[in-house]
Amino acid sequence: MGTRKGYDLELKEINDRVETMGKQVLLAIDRTIIALEKMDVVAANAIMKNDALIDAMETDIEERCIQIVVKEQPIASDWRRLASYMRMISDLERIADNCSDIAIYIKKLASLKTVTPPAHLGEAFSSMRQMVADMVEAFHNEDLQLAEKVVKADDIIDELFEKNVQEIRDAIKADTDAIEQYLDYLFIDKYVERMADHVTAVASWISFITKGELNIMFTDRYAKESEDHPQ
Repeated sequence: MGTRKGYDLELKEINDRVETMGKQVLLAIDRTIIALEKMDVVAANAIMKNDALIDAMETDIEERCIQIVVKEQPIASDWRRLASYMRMISDLERIADNCSDIAIYIKKLASLKTVTPPAHLGEAFSSMRQMVADMVEAFHNEDLQLAEKVVKADDIIDELFEKNVQEIRDAIKADTDAIEQYLDYLFIDKYVERMADHVTAVASWISFITKGELNIMFTDRYAKESEDHPQ
């Protein structure tokens, strides 16, 4: 077993890498928002390529967590922290995957006749992006109030998602020649909604790290989603 000082340094290194991964995911979201606004195929390809970097970060952090568990005997609070890190990076990686998924649809839309995007899609993207920024800050400062704000903000994304869905339905009825484009926007809208769900999960693990309990709003939401979408 290593010294406590060395152990603490390893924990801090892992913590810093989780935060860096969060910042990389935020950067991927920013790039995705710009690529979607400009229908930039080159930028979309770069987003997809960058996903490999975030995948590598997840693997590295996961391996470091496993190594410290094997080498040391973490006390309860440290074990809780390490377990939370591993759940967090899984959700962060999925957000990055969703950016790549959206990039694929950007490339498709760029090759098709231009249609007007759903009115609330930009707002949903921007609000979800703010959730990620707040989550990174909450993680850095172990700020439970800010983490709670992130969890509550997911309701806003859900409302915007439904508004976009209704608008897409109306647009398809009005212009059947552009069904493919509107369906692509529907998928993008759903990815944004799912990204917000993953951010909510990460924010809830901040509560688990500091207090040893998951955010009750998140656990209630998770239970409801499990009922609505049984495995």
